[in-house]
Amino acid sequence: MTREQMDFLHGIVAELMALPGKKVVWAQQNMPRLCRPFATLQLFGKRYEKSEELRPTGPGQYKVVVPMTCTLAVQYFGEDAARHLETMTTGFSRPTIVDRCFAAKVAVYDAEGTTDLSGLLEGQTWEERAAVDLHVRFNSEADDNPGYIESVVIEADIEKHLPQDTVIEPNPDERPETGTGDEEETSAGSGGEPSPPADEGKSDETEYYIDTVQVDGIFD
Repeated sequence: MTREQMDFLHGIVAELMALPGKKVVWAQQNMPRLCRPFATLQLFGKRYEKSEELRPTGPGQYKVVVPMTCTLAVQYFGEDAARHLETMTTGFSRPTIVDRCFAAKVAVYDAEGTTDLSGLLEGQTWEERAAVDLHVRFNSEADDNPGYIESVVIEADIEKHLPQDTVIEPNPDERPETGTGDEEETSAGSGGEPSPPADEGKSDETEYYIDTVQVDGIFD
């Protein structure tokens, strides 16, 4: 999560709880204890929701986007602590707040129940305190420049081998008819010798097609 997104969450939480910005601080830092009322924020439990996505931004340039989720723990110290947290949690469902979160590229999509942590402070002073965990989604983004392949040069010798055997067979459905036996008997001439076929001397008009081609050779 970027610093800008953290600042946005800080500001929106302070606004929904009606606290000045200086009364909402990030936890686990060295600072004097604030006067009540005040609130603390803490981010933890960051994890990936799905695998990364590569979005091209230019030639050989990508933006690596990883959807992530985390937990934002909010604690309120002061009078009516639980009520302030419940008001804040409900506020994240307002359309105007949802649109502002969308513009900041974050989404508060769920919340746990509010826990009342009120008790004696150092055994002497009663302190009202409550906590709630908000579930936040955001994208972790990083720029990458792996480059790109501008041109490819291939140097190789390709030898072509002609087919050694080519078998051409006529189409059996298109073979010329030779006539009937009766016609062959009456085709003999006066000299007793059979007459030549009627189509002798004519060009062969039968159509042929390539049925099988056998190629022996390897293209290197």
